[in-house]
Amino acid sequence: MKLLIKKIFILIMLLTILVTFSIASKDITKSSNAIQSKDYYLENTFKETGSKNIVTGIYLEYRLFDSIFEASTLLITVTGIIFIARKDEKIH
Repeated sequence: MKLLIKKIFILIMLLTILVTFSIASKDITKSSNAIQSKDYYLENTFKETGSKNIVTGIYLEYRLFDSIFEASTLLITVTGIIFIARKDEKIH
């Protein structure tokens, strides 16, 4: 029973990440155009983020979904490794 609950939990985490990533990627493709990234960030960072520091605005506003996706991937990987390691302990 615990094994089934763990598998369901991992599946729910993967689906959540997939939905979040697909929503974020649709937003990115909708806003992309022929303007170079540098010019876009220079013109719009303060208006869109309120940050006077362009690097901070890019990191905290524009790359937020990317950072969340990276952290979620790491969490799922560690969970999978722990799950496999515990399964191997029971065999020995």
